[in-house]
Amino acid sequence: MSEENNTNKYVTEEYLDKRLDERLSEQTQIILSAMDSTLVKRLSEIKEDLRIDINNNQTIIDGYVKSQEDFKQEFTVMREEFKQMKQIIKEKLGIEIRAI
Repeated sequence: MSEENNTNKYVTEEYLDKRLDERLSEQTQIILSAMDSTLVKRLSEIKEDLRIDINNNQTIIDGYVKSQEDFKQEFTVMREEFKQMKQIIKEKLGIEIRAI
């Protein structure tokens, strides 16, 4: 029996390969888990930054569109007023204003 016990005490290459594969697999899972949580956190930060940037750009565009609409309305009012002034000048002074 003592000979059998001595035989079982030897570490074989197959045993080492198996243990190494197990340990490498465990380490791989640990690394992947850590990387996954880091990536999820970083992607969440990037997503939030992107959302803020999009909101800022939307606010800028909305302001620009509003100013263009205001300008368009003001221009329409001025054009109508100018038309009326031309008519009054023609009626009162007999002078017709035209584009050349």
